[in-house]
Amino acid sequence: MADRETVEEKLTLLREMIAQARAMPMSASCVINRGEVLSAIDDVIEHLPDEIEEAQAVIDASHAKIAEGEAEAARMIRDAREKALELAQHSEIVRVAEETAHRIRSEAEAEAEALRRETDGFIDSRMASFESVLHKTTSQVKTARLRLAERSDLDADQTQHTMQMPRIQSAG
Repeated sequence: MADRETVEEKLTLLREMIAQARAMPMSASCVINRGEVLSAIDDVIEHLPDEIEEAQAVIDASHAKIAEGEAEAARMIRDAREKALELAQHSEIVRVAEETAHRIRSEAEAEAEALRRETDGFIDSRMASFESVLHKTTSQVKTARLRLAERSDLDADQTQHTMQMPRIQSAG
């Protein structure tokens, strides 16, 4: 296209032909070589569709680039929205999970405390029962020894034996 003149250049040459044409005396008219002017006009007409076609190709290419850019922008916006939604959902999932974990932890701590109290109560009642049985057994042993001492006349020995044995005190 560097060797070929553009339509604009050809029109500029045609204008110069007319501008440099010999003027007719006492008139605004001029004398132009009809063949040269018609040839120049035909050349412009002949190459005008090529340049229009090239211009249209450039316009079409620019429209294609614009459409491609708009499609890319739309894709980027769509991806950004999806990512934002994903992050929002992830944040919501994390928030719900943290709330659920807190609730489960609180319930587990409350249940553990209740079990601890129940266990402590059970152990205390068993120990009280054992203490009562132990107290009754101690009482029965003392009573049995007293009866044995009375029956065997072991009072003298009993006094001596009682002094040697440690005394068991009742808890209650």
